[in-house]
This record gives sequence, C-alpha cells and structure tokens, in this order.
Amino acid sequence: MQSTARGEGFSTKTFLRLIFTLALPISLQYLLTCSMAVIDMLMIGQLHDAAVAAVGIANQFVFISFVVQFGIHSGIAIFTAQYWGKGDLSRIHQLSGLGILAGFAIGAVFAAAALFFPSVVISLFSSDAEVVGLGARYLRIVGLAFLPFSATFSFMTNMRSMGFAIAPLISSFAAVLVNIALNYCLIFGNFGFPALGVTGAAIGTCTAKLVETGLLTSIIYLKPYPLAASLKKMLGFDLAFVRQIIATCWPVFLNEFFWVTGVSMYKLVYARMGTQSIAAVNIVSTFEEFLFIPFFGIFHAGSILIGNSIGAKRYERAFAYGKFILLSQLPMALVAGLLLILSRHLILGFYNISTEAYGNAYYLMLTTGLIFWTKTTNFTTVVSVFRGGGDTKFGFFMDLSAVWCIGVPMAFTGAFVLSWPVYGVMALIALEEIFKLIIGLPRFFSKKWIRNLVAD
Repeated sequence: MQSTARGEGFSTKTFLRLIFTLALPISLQYLLTCSMAVIDMLMIGQLHDAAVAAVGIANQFVFISFVVQFGIHSGIAIFTAQYWGKGDLSRIHQLSGLGILAGFAIGAVFAAAALFFPSVVISLFSSDAEVVGLGARYLRIVGLAFLPFSATFSFMTNMRSMGFAIAPLISSFAAVLVNIALNYCLIFGNFGFPALGVTGAAIGTCTAKLVETGLLTSIIYLKPYPLAASLKKMLGFDLAFVRQIIATCWPVFLNEFFWVTGVSMYKLVYARMGTQSIAAVNIVSTFEEFLFIPFFGIFHAGSILIGNSIGAKRYERAFAYGKFILLSQLPMALVAGLLLILSRHLILGFYNISTEAYGNAYYLMLTTGLIFWTKTTNFTTVVSVFRGGGDTKFGFFMDLSAVWCIGVPMAFTGAFVLSWPVYGVMALIALEEIFKLIIGLPRFFSKKWIRNLVAD
C-alpha cells in the first residue's frame, strides 16, 4: 500500500463520473423494486387495516428471503468486482455458477415455507385471525417466485459488479409495469377482471417477478454480455476455489441473516403491540425504503469501485473513494430525513386507515426522519467500505452485536416492560445505530479493511 491516490490518478471529477454511471441505474432499479411494494401498499391501503397489516407481514417474510439471498450474492460480488478489476473472466463465470446453486438452495427453503406453511409464518407476527388468513393467501402465491428469482439475484449482482447496470434496470422496469397493470385489474376488478383484493396483489407481484427473471436472463445471453457462459464454464470451479469463496462470504451471509432476523424481531414486537401499530410501521417502512433509493445506488456503486480498485492494487484510491462517499452522503441524508418529517400529512392522506394507525404513523415518520442519517452512515461503512474492501468479518460482528445485544433487547423492553407507544420503541431501537457509528468510523480511518482477495 505504498502508492497514493494522487499517484494513481484520483480526481473528484473522475470519481463522480464513475460513481454516477453506476449509481444512477442501480438507484433507478431500486426505485422500481420499491415501487412494487409501494404500489401494493397504496392499493391495498384502500381496503382496510387488516389488509395493510397482512400484506406488510407477508412482505416481511419475502424481505427476509431477499435479504438472505442478497447476503449470498453480495458476498460473491466482492470477488466478482475484484476479479473484474484483475481481468479474470473465467473466475467470474465460476462465481456466477456458485451463486446460482447457493441461491437455489436458499430459495427452495423459503419457497417450501411459503407454499406449505404460510399460516404458520404469518401467525408468528400476528394473532389476528383475519390478518393471518389474508397474509397466508398472499404468501402462498408469491412463494412461487422464490426459486426462479434466485437466478435473477445472481445475474443482477454480478452484472453490477462488472459495471453493467442497465440490463437489470430494464428488466425491473418491465416487472413494475406488469405489476401495476395486474394490480389495477385484479385488486379492484377493473376491465372485467374479478376483484380479488389481497389475492390479486399477490398474483400481480408473483407474475412481475417471473417476468423480471425471464427478461434479464434473455438480455444477458442474447446480447451477449461477458457474464453469459455455458453451464460447463459456470460449474468449472474446484474445491479449493469454493473454500476460498466461503471463507470470505460466510460473514456476509450471516451478517444479512442475523440482521434481517433481528429486524423481523422488531416487526414481531410491533405486530404484538396491535394491528394499528404494525399497519403504521408497514406504511412508514415502505416510505423509508424510498428515502434510501439514491443512497442504495451510491452504496453499491462505491462498493464496486472500491473492489475494482483493490483488485487492481490501487489501495489508496480505494480509501479515497470510501472517504468521499462517507462525507458526501451525510448532508444528503439530513435533507432526506427532513423531507420525510415535513411531508407526513401529505403522505398519510393517501391511506384509508384508523385514527390510531394514523397517529402512530405520524410520529413514526418523525422518529425515522431524525435517525435516518445514522442509518445511511452505517450502511456506507458496512456495505460500501468494509464489504467492498473484503473486510467482511468486522462488518458481521458489528451488525450482530448491535442488533442482538442492543436493538432486540430494547424492542422488548420498550414494548412489554415500559409499555411505550410504537414510535417510542423505535427510538429505543435506534441506539444500535449509535453503537455502530462509535465502532465503525474508527475502523474506516484505520484502513485495516483494505484486503486484496484475488492477489496472485
């Protein structure tokens, strides 16, 4: 690590051009992905509290499956970014094959739970019989997409790590169009279709995900992109290579698994506080995801550029990239949080919910807006920097201790010992973000996270 960023030709102008070339399509794709959840929630929100709670809880299980898949594929993408910087395409093809196999294994487990035990899954979060019935109906249909969408995750993350972000964007755009059209027809019974309510929303979401998988796969192989490879090439890895990947990827997988199960525990606590509480949380969570849209692109574009730089042995450039992202996201996050706070009445005016649910959501938006900058800063260190730099174990232990030693105990204490309202419980949970700031920022400036995983 003797070279300097200046010696490696780093400039703010060049970095901004590179990051926005990647960040813009990634953010747009995330916008489209979030749009499907928002469209479902807005349309279902025209029905009643139970429908909002049911779809929100079912989508929490979908979210868990996606985050676990993300843990697998983002771990593999660390190597993809570094191998792309190194120029080793054969290894990238093998990484793609490994990712698809691992994704299928995880997808099969979640699909089985959704198809055969949906009521059990929903009842973990709610004891309301109407919510359980509606949620199980939704989850059983959406579960059909879990297995094929595993391949989409692999293609999507590897394409981004190689700098090809447009193809995933196109496939996501098509999926959103399909989802909007089917939701409009099947939830309310427009254009002569039956009014299926929650079931209609599930059909629309499942169909859209299947369309996204088929279209992205077709684009990759018909163009063809460098990721396109035969089955033989994708399965040409040896045991030593698999062990090398697992050694780095297991912390990423466990990081996402324990983080999402911790977040699910929060949702379980909220749901046990009442249908109006979980309905409010589901509404606010959906719009918080929208706030993350521009940051999501920056996080992952930064991770890709940091990984590419380390693979090319430009270590000081990698640090300069991380520092620039860390400093530039903060004012953006403060503004985003303020916008959420100021737009509370406008947003909640679209929902046909009870007075209690409205009040909970109103103060939840205030809490979310105030703590938003801490979340974006911690995402920058964990996702862009530590993960992009190959320092996966530190990020894992930081998230594990924050969620399970601080966040989860605070959730149960606030709800069931102190009997605080749901927005007070959320404020207590936010202490985990403060903890991660305290230990994450010193790690960044130490540069110990810079690790070349593909060096000869």
